[in-house]
Amino acid sequence: MTITSARAQDRDGGAIELDPVIVNAEKANGPVNGYVAQRSATGTKTNAAIVQTPQSISVVTRQQIEAQGARTVSESLRYEPGVVAETRPGSRFDTTFIRGFGGFGGNANYIQYWDNLRLPKGVSYNVPSIDPYLLERIEILRGPASVLYGQGNPGGLINLVSKMPNASAKNEIQLRTGSHNLAELDFDLNGAVNADGTLLYRVIGVGRKADGGVDYTKDERFLLAPMITWTPDPDTSVTLQATYQRDPDSYQSNWLPALGTLQRNPNGQIPRDFFSGNPAYNSFDRTQATIGYQAQHRFNDTWSVRQNFRYMHAESEFKALSVPGGGSAWASAALCGGVSYLCLARSATHYVENLDAVAVDNQLEANFATGPLEHKLLAGLDFQYLNANATYGNGATTYVNYLNPIYGSITAPTLTTYQKQTRTQIGTYLQDQITFGGWHAILGVRHDWANTSVDTQNLATGALTRGRTRDTAFTWKAGLLYEFDNGLAPYASYSTSFDPTTGTGYGGVAFKPTTGQQYEAGIKYQPPGFKGLITASVFDLTQQNVLTTDTLHTSTNTAVTLCSSTTCQIQTGEVRSRGVEIGGKLTPVDGLNLIASYTYNDVEVTKSNVANVQGKVPVGVPRQTAALWADYTFQSGTLANLTVGAGLRYVGSSFGDQTNTHAMRVPSYTLVDASISYDFKDLRPALKGWRASLTGSNLLNKTYVAACASANQCFYGTGRTITGSLSYRW
Repeated sequence: MTITSARAQDRDGGAIELDPVIVNAEKANGPVNGYVAQRSATGTKTNAAIVQTPQSISVVTRQQIEAQGARTVSESLRYEPGVVAETRPGSRFDTTFIRGFGGFGGNANYIQYWDNLRLPKGVSYNVPSIDPYLLERIEILRGPASVLYGQGNPGGLINLVSKMPNASAKNEIQLRTGSHNLAELDFDLNGAVNADGTLLYRVIGVGRKADGGVDYTKDERFLLAPMITWTPDPDTSVTLQATYQRDPDSYQSNWLPALGTLQRNPNGQIPRDFFSGNPAYNSFDRTQATIGYQAQHRFNDTWSVRQNFRYMHAESEFKALSVPGGGSAWASAALCGGVSYLCLARSATHYVENLDAVAVDNQLEANFATGPLEHKLLAGLDFQYLNANATYGNGATTYVNYLNPIYGSITAPTLTTYQKQTRTQIGTYLQDQITFGGWHAILGVRHDWANTSVDTQNLATGALTRGRTRDTAFTWKAGLLYEFDNGLAPYASYSTSFDPTTGTGYGGVAFKPTTGQQYEAGIKYQPPGFKGLITASVFDLTQQNVLTTDTLHTSTNTAVTLCSSTTCQIQTGEVRSRGVEIGGKLTPVDGLNLIASYTYNDVEVTKSNVANVQGKVPVGVPRQTAALWADYTFQSGTLANLTVGAGLRYVGSSFGDQTNTHAMRVPSYTLVDASISYDFKDLRPALKGWRASLTGSNLLNKTYVAACASANQCFYGTGRTITGSLSYRW
């Protein structure tokens, strides 16, 4: 940050001291003025220009999150290419498909990284959620990223980047209200602790209460996040961070059968706001807390070190009546007044979970030259530890008429099973970013050691089952990019990934990690003369060692039952994803912001032991998505400081079953969003700092099915949501 002062002359030639001018050069992980980020640390773990990095990267900035009124991380990703983030809408969890890889249930791809450190996941439902008000930016790295991060989804990762203490950031208090009885108070306070500014603080808070999008559901959150940064000299910085978040309840869309949502039910369609559980029983209570630090020191122009650390504790209790994933979702006609397909069957579930996790990443960076080659060499050693447990049980099946629900009482299920999971990962990596004129190359290698133990105990009999998995993996990446003077930068890259798989196959043999390989080529364009970044890429991505049915064995056809499920599985499956992505963010003239994206994603199960699955599209993956957003802030005249914006989002059709039957084809949908805001700064001096905004998503209130995971697991999309806010910044 550079602070300069300016002087001007009055009409009599006297000097007038003007306000200081603060010039901020964008840093990776730092604030962005507008929608167009130019630097990122997610793809390289260094301060790198996005246009010079040979891999597809995009950034959702703080300003974009605010302008579009996103209340969850998933909502913040609506306009990004290659990402489908609201297949199961709600505020409880954030899951994503990236380049066709994601999934539902136990295979769901949750948000994985926060400040470049892995976010843990509990045994089942104990999954942390990060509020977007905490974030400075959200970064999407597409394709395998194991070289820097270890185990992970081959499609890519989402990295959440926190707000940090910042002397130039403004304080803010914000009130929000809107659809579903929303009442929210946010504050973001920061400044210097001492006179010389070497000690900065920031405190962020969120208090929110709202109803969910379905009857008898709620969305509640209380969050406090203090942090402090100590900078004793220009080469040293240490930031301590802590968060405490309590979610007394949160909403996730119902599991509903295809008959009555996706398909026509002769009794009438299931209403979008129908609650399939029991209001006297269903609940979700989560508490999460973290403490950590980010430390860095530069020894000289060549050597610098960094260490990032975070400890997280999370606990949750989940109680629900849910439509079963398998079997019949409907009561027999005899149990529903003689009418078929009218009363839903729901089974009771109760999970009590805890987790403790540690993540630490040590980095040594060297900047030097060998002849004409400039090097940025990064060596790292990271460690992840997770200790998670769950006590759970399932109860009796009950029924409810979806057109005339009478919920009655319920007998809570007995907790019958205790499971403990322990996971560790140690990884060491080496990466070299090489520059020669306009050429930019990157080479990286990594070796990982990952251990997983799963102990499951029957609480009634005391019987204990133990599982142990020890995996090692070598991954690597290479990329080359050439940056022309006119802003064009074509590139090509290759990268690999691995992801451990829990469970055992026939004979008790532990599953191996899935592996992934990607070829990617593309071109980036950073137009001269105004802020903008456009990326077009093509990719070919393959994942091996995917679980598929073991058609030769079952756990019951032998005296020794050594499969981890009733149907044995074997790792002979393979999934391939090929596609084209185009995404751009531009500010061609002052006040105008443009966002556009298009994705064509051809995903196919290329190997499977199940004949009618091979050659089919995985569940929930649309072939095409597209989005367009524009907003404009009037620069002068009577409308000065008024901002209006609108957007369109298109999500193509997908399949809700593995065999891609026509009856389970989920139709495409197009949604309309809009926003309007006004900054009162020039209206009168007393109103400087005040800003009002109104945002709306799915303005036409379209009823649609966002996705189906099976014939009994379809999810309605979010209806019209209007949010108004009033904020004061100083």
